[in-house]
Amino acid sequence: MSTVLRFLFVIPIGFVAAVLVAAFAMLWPFLETPEGLAGGDPVFLFHAGIAFFAQAAQIGSVVLVPWALFMVATELLALSSILLHVAAGFIGGVAIIITAYGGTSPHMSVQTAIIVAALCFALAYWIVAGRSAGRWRRKSGRAEAHADTPARG
Repeated sequence: MSTVLRFLFVIPIGFVAAVLVAAFAMLWPFLETPEGLAGGDPVFLFHAGIAFFAQAAQIGSVVLVPWALFMVATELLALSSILLHVAAGFIGGVAIIITAYGGTSPHMSVQTAIIVAALCFALAYWIVAGRSAGRWRRKSGRAEAHADTPARG
């Protein structure tokens, strides 16, 4: 039952949380608040919120298929290493820069924002769902191993 709940809730929630964190990381360096967020203009805050959710939708749509393949691989192979997730985030960030901009490279601040957002995405996913990747396989494997051993007594 916990395996079903993991695949229905934990992994999708981890993906959504990672997308939101990456959108925040991507948008924050380019957000200029004249008076700070506490005393800011409501129209500015509304526009910033719209930009945040638009950025989140863009990030989610771009990384859905590659990250879904990565999530399936980590679940099936029980790979829960933080270094693996961060490396996948870095490689994904570089791949986004290469595919989105082709032969021309964007300004270094844009490249840095993309790489930081990709690393934040990978770290947020690992914190929510990646740390326990493949545990459902280990539990079923242990239960079968104990079922094969004769009872002592």
